[in-house]
Amino acid sequence: MARRRRRKKSQKKIVWIAFVILAATAVCFFYSDIAGLFEIKSRKSEDYSDFKQALSNYTVFGIDVSQYQTDIDWEKLTRKEKIDFVIIRAVAGKDKVDTKFRTNWESAKENKVIRGAYHYYRPDENSTDQAKFFIKNVKLEEGDLPPVLDIEKYSRVQSLTSLKNGLLNWLKIVEEHYGITPILYTYYNFYSSTLSGDKRFSKYPVWIAWYNINGNPDNIKKDWVFWQFTDKGRLKGIDGDVDVNVFNGKLQDLDGLRLKK
Repeated sequence: MARRRRRKKSQKKIVWIAFVILAATAVCFFYSDIAGLFEIKSRKSEDYSDFKQALSNYTVFGIDVSQYQTDIDWEKLTRKEKIDFVIIRAVAGKDKVDTKFRTNWESAKENKVIRGAYHYYRPDENSTDQAKFFIKNVKLEEGDLPPVLDIEKYSRVQSLTSLKNGLLNWLKIVEEHYGITPILYTYYNFYSSTLSGDKRFSKYPVWIAWYNINGNPDNIKKDWVFWQFTDKGRLKGIDGDVDVNVFNGKLQDLDGLRLKK
């Protein structure tokens, strides 16, 4: 009997260990997919010049910023670092204006940097309300980049079909207002698993977040427009890390993307 009890305890222990391992694996897979971490090779902060040297086959570099970069010294940034463009967070959802948007928006213009504005999409909020809120707060001018829709999360309250319909609704409303096709930003896994197979999204230029400077997003979409290859860039004029991007083309190609009269 004693031997049999030890066997049962041993079997229970094995089952419990297996359960813990499976649970831990599931959690890791979940968070890896949400953050797109499968593509991230390095999280080390590096100087802007180091990244540019590592990606010397590209010639047009830029950054994207928000209130999380706090107060940017735009004069120092543009004097010390050669950035060809900046994409600035304008709003989030239906009611949040980025606290640094106005300052960053005007400062980019004053310092003669090609600028664009992006909307952080909240998947659990009404898409029409979000589109109208972006339009209310962003006045694009000739020479600005197309508006950008940033989608990074799945909805907790609606189906995937409804989420995609909401994204398409936002894109349609914004395109009709500004008269230019918006850009769609998301991370590698989200685009490949959720959007790339839906032909309704094929008309929209894609900005891909994929943190792997040893490759590029060609294998997901050859005609990608922007590639955010790190969120660990260090530039003079900005305290802390900032996202760094390349444009898939020459500077004259970027000019062709900008808003016309």
